[in-house]
Amino acid sequence: MDKSGILGEVKLFKGITDNLQDDLILLIIEDSIDRILAEANSMFDNTITELPDSVTFVVRDVAIKRYNKLNSEGATADSEEGRSFKWENSYLDEYRNILANLGRSYRARGIARFM
Repeated sequence: MDKSGILGEVKLFKGITDNLQDDLILLIIEDSIDRILAEANSMFDNTITELPDSVTFVVRDVAIKRYNKLNSEGATADSEEGRSFKWENSYLDEYRNILANLGRSYRARGIARFM
């Protein structure tokens, strides 16, 4: 998975044009990948170690959600200058079906030997 490509996409979505937050955003991306892997592995008791490129959009979306929630960790809602925000219980809620299919596809792989 191309983390630098995801970094560029997150910055584009957030309108960030400088490199001052690159380390922070890369940390958020890596943490998002770890959370997604943990969730996918827990669904089917798998040991997926790498996400396929087909779920890059999930990593990007989760990273953007986590970036948006900086300094409001643990809160379910926040209000600032007349704007209010309400967050989901989990960053991964809307992707559960995708992660379940990811877990199934890895579980279906195996080796059969006929003698």
